[in-house]
Amino acid sequence: MGWVATSEIQAAEVGREILRAGGSAGDAAVAMAAALTVTEPTSNGLGGDLFALVHDGRQVHALAANGASPRALPVDVIRAQSGKTMPLYGWPTVTVPGQISGWGALHERFGRIPFAELMEPARRLASEGFVVGRITAAAWAFAAQIHGESSPTWSKAFTDNGVPPKAGERFVAPGHAATLSWLAHEGPQAFYNAIAERIVAFAASTGGWLTLEDFRGHEARWVAPLDVAYGGWRVFGMTAPTQGVCALTALGMLQSPDAGSPRDIHRAIESIKLAFADTSAIMADPTHLRVAPEALLTPDHLAARRACLGEHAGPSPAPPGIDGGTVLLCVADDAGVVASVIQSNFYGFGSGLVVPDLGIALQNRGAGFSLDPTHPNALGAGKQPFHTILPGLLQTSHGMSPFGCMGGQMQPQGHVQLVTALARGASPQAAIDAPRWRWLEDGTVALEVGFSEALGDDLERRGHRLRRNVPSTQFGGAQMLLRTSKGFEGGSDARKDGASLAH
Repeated sequence: MGWVATSEIQAAEVGREILRAGGSAGDAAVAMAAALTVTEPTSNGLGGDLFALVHDGRQVHALAANGASPRALPVDVIRAQSGKTMPLYGWPTVTVPGQISGWGALHERFGRIPFAELMEPARRLASEGFVVGRITAAAWAFAAQIHGESSPTWSKAFTDNGVPPKAGERFVAPGHAATLSWLAHEGPQAFYNAIAERIVAFAASTGGWLTLEDFRGHEARWVAPLDVAYGGWRVFGMTAPTQGVCALTALGMLQSPDAGSPRDIHRAIESIKLAFADTSAIMADPTHLRVAPEALLTPDHLAARRACLGEHAGPSPAPPGIDGGTVLLCVADDAGVVASVIQSNFYGFGSGLVVPDLGIALQNRGAGFSLDPTHPNALGAGKQPFHTILPGLLQTSHGMSPFGCMGGQMQPQGHVQLVTALARGASPQAAIDAPRWRWLEDGTVALEVGFSEALGDDLERRGHRLRRNVPSTQFGGAQMLLRTSKGFEGGSDARKDGASLAH
């Protein structure tokens, strides 16, 4: 039996359709990823990046399909114009889209059926229309306030004469359908050749710096994953330039399952703060690292950081990056292959720049660069920025399980909370549904609606400054397929419009 789980139900149904047609986990992942760019454009698109962890029954494969800044990027000009922080929108934030190369790499290594067939369900949704979900509609309305008047190409592609779709309405995306048809006929490499020519022409006419050399120099990379022990389990994540090591470092500090007491939650919050501080100090483009991410996972480093976990709240360093919009999908096939795949345009629809008639919203991942010239993640030309998105795999005595939590800085915090809840015996759905905490960049800790007053009071006595009863929209969205002695058990987050489906 195969399973899928993702944040939008029509995309989940596409994954199940592919598995029923004899497709592999890799096939279903690519088809779902394509469908998500259509049905949840508020959180990803054709111009984003992708990371994946795949277990083929023998080993874990890690895929990095993220792009670099333009080689012609005028770094000094942007730094002079931006002050202390990178802008959030516009050409200074655009990096080469790596996502489509990731689809190609997943299909090449793990696919069973033709790539064109994987594009067809998404193309059909784009050309015939899809029903907009409740959560997606709210995010779409917010994006319209940002891009509606400032970006005519965004408005043309993603609104009906300036009006974003409402929940339950059908939306048609002809430009998106055209690009998916192009990919179906010519394969993913077309994105970095003929389609790239259209993107480069758009950049040249609107003040951007992308060139054909930037696209043709890009490639997805199979890299070594990171992992850490937690109790009798192992947790796997991505390496640089993602914050995957942040989640693993925090779990490595905690070391073993807890009882979910106020003290345990306090220690988990403190571990996340220390892990963010470590990650923020070192993380960058793999070719610019000064400290290898795996150095944070050595027994000596974890023991030293564990010794810093006191009974009172410690200082709050600023975490790297900002909130973004992201989708995650989990899939397991009948051959035992499992995948956790995450893709994103970064902040909602991305940079606000949309290639005319193609539905390609270019990401603003470059906003993740630092403007501190001494930092390894300093803004640079032809350089990969720090990435917030991370997939996850969990290895228990029953085998490998894909999981993940979306939501910018929430992602490693969500990974810690999901894994610790499972270790306490929670089902996947119960672990996902549980109220979450979130450490924020201003040093406060947000508690989702549903946390008990007594727990909040205990955390305050330990020195945490709280925001109580915070809406669920601030705590990301999780997906999970947990392997058990009887097969898989799925879970999908009600904070999103998704589902977990078996076939």
